[in-house]
Amino acid sequence: MQCTNQLKQLGLAAQNFHDTNGFLPGRSSQEILKKYSGNNPDAWIRISWLAMVLPYIEQSALYQDLISDLEAGRNPTPWDANADFVWEKTVSAFLCPSDSGSKRSTDVKPTSYRINCGDIAMGWEWNENRGVAADHEIATLDYSGITDGTSNTVFASEVCIGVSNGTNKIKGGIALLGGNFGSAACDWPALGFKPVNCAAVRGSEGTFVSGTSVQASGNWQNGYRWGDCNGNYTLFFTILPPNSPTCANSGGEDWCIAAASSYHSGGVNTVLCDGSVRFVSETVDAGDQSISIDQVAPNAARPQDYGGKSPYGVWGALGTIYGGETDVNL
Repeated sequence: MQCTNQLKQLGLAAQNFHDTNGFLPGRSSQEILKKYSGNNPDAWIRISWLAMVLPYIEQSALYQDLISDLEAGRNPTPWDANADFVWEKTVSAFLCPSDSGSKRSTDVKPTSYRINCGDIAMGWEWNENRGVAADHEIATLDYSGITDGTSNTVFASEVCIGVSNGTNKIKGGIALLGGNFGSAACDWPALGFKPVNCAAVRGSEGTFVSGTSVQASGNWQNGYRWGDCNGNYTLFFTILPPNSPTCANSGGEDWCIAAASSYHSGGVNTVLCDGSVRFVSETVDAGDQSISIDQVAPNAARPQDYGGKSPYGVWGALGTIYGGETDVNL
């Protein structure tokens, strides 16, 4: 119930943010924060959507600390482990109480809740995702852009937080697929990404198959930085169904395609763009996991332009803002 309430509050915060600014909080805070940083990209380029909603979840003082740092030229990049920066502060509203990773007591602080990037595998810096996570350096998204309907589109969900020394457990872990991730022939490795390749690392008892390369050290683990908009920290995709493996290319920050996950029995909590909270089963219809978006897109070289229905079933449809799926039923 506490997790459900926290997601509901984040959904309400997004609505209030929209009422104030005329657009939804996106994957990064650039449109909001660059005006305070003297247009220094090192200060604001990776500051997450969670930082933007701080004033709307009774964390105005923490938000003002961030603004003060930017105005003073302190450039608080969200990976800085400095107790004077806001990233060292635990925000309980960002943590599911059932997630043991929420108890981390060192370094920058984690989050259980992630914004929806949709059903196309993309790196954090790309803007053409089909979810609500617009990149504010390039574009913003308001409610009129969600043509599938706010009651048919996920705003945010849960992803289990990782552990500092890596893990072979699917929940919290990141499998590194390397050459099996997607195309290695271009600068977009997710071109040709097939969910089945990620699902193939699922072993028994909730662990990865023996021999799977995982993100094993450092602070690149799932959800480790609530202030960082990189994919392994504050983004997720409606591609693989809930509680599936999370996969990346060669490291946790390299094209991480995070699957929603939780320690709740049988699925995950999500908040839709209309503010309602829904529990989505891990057995939700996720369509054809053997194909990649470029196989259904009219222009295979630019699958990011695809505007049709998701190939990933009901789960994929819940992630799209303009796929033409206006009658999604869980």
